[in-house]
Amino acid sequence: MNMKITMKALLCVSLLLLGVLIGGCTTVPQESKNTSTTVVTAPNLLGNWTGTIDGYIEGEGYNAYSGDTMTMRITEQKGRIFSGDFVFANQSGVWKTTTGAGEIGRDGKTLTLVQTGGGYSSGTLVAPDEIEFIYTNRNDPFAISIDSLKKI
Repeated sequence: MNMKITMKALLCVSLLLLGVLIGGCTTVPQESKNTSTTVVTAPNLLGNWTGTIDGYIEGEGYNAYSGDTMTMRITEQKGRIFSGDFVFANQSGVWKTTTGAGEIGRDGKTLTLVQTGGGYSSGTLVAPDEIEFIYTNRNDPFAISIDSLKKI
């Protein structure tokens, strides 16, 4: 009887091993997924960009920037990093100038920008000659704006 159990066990193990071998030999290998991110060539942002500002300032409300313009003067760019100054004006003239630096995302369209005074922006290169920034400043009073700029 022990011999029958041993033979049955040996037969079961052999069949199981044969099934595993056949299954492994006939399985099609899965394609490996490439998870690396391709970095595109950074667009050249050097030059002057100007446009309108539309936003909200705590205590002043919506359209606090009515009639104001912004000029972003990019004076230096090394790869995906750029820097320059920002001039804000209204009908009375220039009311603020700041400096800042930014980064172009790996996709060549996403922009991140920080300015002196605590403000920062996230943006998109909408077209080769058009940028839209969303500016945020948490200082008191807080402010948020949409800056729509065209290269001039």
